[in-house]
Amino acid sequence: MTEQKMETQEDERNMDHSRRDRLKSSTHPGYAPGLLIDRVANGWRGDVKTATTPSPGNDPEAGSCDLEDEGSCPNVSRGLIRQRRSRRMLALVLLLLALACYAWQAYLRPRMQQEWDFKEGFLPGRVNGTYGIARAGDFDGTLIKEIHADLVPGGAADQKGKRRLVFVGDIHGCKEELLHLLSKVDFDPTTDHLIATGDVVSKGPDSPGVLDELIKLGAESVRGNHEDRLVQAAKTALGKNSRLLSAADTSRGYSKDQALLVELKSGHMRYLHDMSLMLRIPALPLAKKHGKHHIREEMIVVHAGLVPHVPLDRQDPYFVMNMRSIDHKTHVPSALHETERGNSEPWFDVWGWYQERLDRGRSTNAFHVYSYAEWLEKQAPDGWFGKLRGLFVTKPTRKLKPQVAVYGHDSKMDLQLHRWSKGLDSACVSGGQLTAMVLDAKGGVQGL
Repeated sequence: MTEQKMETQEDERNMDHSRRDRLKSSTHPGYAPGLLIDRVANGWRGDVKTATTPSPGNDPEAGSCDLEDEGSCPNVSRGLIRQRRSRRMLALVLLLLALACYAWQAYLRPRMQQEWDFKEGFLPGRVNGTYGIARAGDFDGTLIKEIHADLVPGGAADQKGKRRLVFVGDIHGCKEELLHLLSKVDFDPTTDHLIATGDVVSKGPDSPGVLDELIKLGAESVRGNHEDRLVQAAKTALGKNSRLLSAADTSRGYSKDQALLVELKSGHMRYLHDMSLMLRIPALPLAKKHGKHHIREEMIVVHAGLVPHVPLDRQDPYFVMNMRSIDHKTHVPSALHETERGNSEPWFDVWGWYQERLDRGRSTNAFHVYSYAEWLEKQAPDGWFGKLRGLFVTKPTRKLKPQVAVYGHDSKMDLQLHRWSKGLDSACVSGGQLTAMVLDAKGGVQGL
């Protein structure tokens, strides 16, 4: 009984093993016994492996551009855009970019272009540039005159600073307007000194009367183009009542000069002839160092204008009395407002740019020298010895200081009061008003 029972149990055990082997071979071919997940036979296992370990290049939507993946670039970007803070930041960035573009186009780029245009005329190698006209010229009279030291406000003779300088624009024979202006500024001959910017005669009704008043007040005036024309016309006259022996005596202007010469006396002519081309006024000792409406630098009074970087004794007299514009590429001045080449700028713009550069201490060493002859001399080869010497021995550079130009002449531009230039011709003879600029001992400027 026992043996039979044991055989029965053995047969059942063998049948179970056989049944398991058949089931395993029929349902899970190729799988070894192990974890239950290894016995899964549907497509879920393949999907899991594809999602976790994608095959590169097989799925075009896989990776950072997968729209079904929340971590992809499009979905993350869309999420950021939907946030209010992100939209504000994006709008701020776009606004800053728009402002930067506007500042570049409207301000920075034009300023940089103007800076280069003004500087271009100072660079070396331009034969017809500034040094081409820096040769002085013939002038029948005093080229440069210094104001008397006793007349300087705040100077040695004015310790209390009571004196004033009164500058007046083109009078052109308008005596009544001159007297009215002097009354308006409370002119006192004992403490005030009158300085005219030229063209005190011609065009107006009473040129001799204006000269009488200037002589009586001890006033000074630089020579304008109208005074210069009278002085030159007087040289060709045979007598006070004779016709002028000039090739241009048929012109309308010269016929008026001839008529005016008949009215002028010998004292008037001496006064016209003694007018200097330029009047230099030193920096006022008591002038404030800072102040928007103060002048603390040396002043140069001329009738029309000056070429920057050219010494006063090299300035061309004709242009000093007739200048209105400057070619910003060559710095050749012109009596016209606009030249044919179209590179003309108001001379006081180029002058102001240069003086501002000096005032800020910016270098002018790269600018050309004053005359063409000096420029040619600089181009001469020195040889190896000269180059070696130049490494150890250098010429001292000229320390230039800014200057303020006071002028008249250009009535079409009207009153022009800038930092480095003061234009006082306000077309009095053509229906405008006569303009004065009053300068006190502290450099304060008052315009009337």
